[in-house]
Amino acid sequence: MPITITDDVATAVARGKPSWRSLLEILIAAGIVVLLYSFFFTSVEVKDERMTPTLRADQRVLVSRLPYRLTTPRRGDIVAVRNRVDPSRIELRRVIGLPGDVLDIRGVQVSVNGLLLREPYLLEGRERLNLDAMTVGRYRLGQDDYFLLNDNRANLSDSRSFGAFSREQIVGRAWLVYWPPQNFAAVAHTQPTRGEP
Repeated sequence: MPITITDDVATAVARGKPSWRSLLEILIAAGIVVLLYSFFFTSVEVKDERMTPTLRADQRVLVSRLPYRLTTPRRGDIVAVRNRVDPSRIELRRVIGLPGDVLDIRGVQVSVNGLLLREPYLLEGRERLNLDAMTVGRYRLGQDDYFLLNDNRANLSDSRSFGAFSREQIVGRAWLVYWPPQNFAAVAHTQPTRGEP
């Protein structure tokens, strides 16, 4: 019985796709995953103790870009922002002041619109007292301003030194500590409370 072209095509299909085609599909799928990752996420390495005790040096944190595409940052959120001196570096800070707020800072103590801010995530003990007069100030925020502070208030490389950040400068919300493996956990976004003046 003569073999027809149709039989050859059916045999090739039965044997499976050519290997180059499978490889191409894998590369396309990987490219899509990378594009989706870069659109929705970024990774930040914690290089110092600025966010101690919440985050520690040498941890890696996955930051989600999605929440702030849908809503605005809230007080207490840990956010990723570009370093003012080196914009290629992304760092983590905590949102303390929201648009329109008036903040009074004396050492580690912050008042927002005249009400004392209670911040349970701050270091306790002697570390809280090692702050000098440089940390005293009053800040009035504009309608697109966010005041971002380190949890380790002895480190002044935050809005006390560099001023408020605009909404556009906030890259995303810290989501997950994924490295080292023993520290794997969701990032705690503890909301401060406001008390009496």
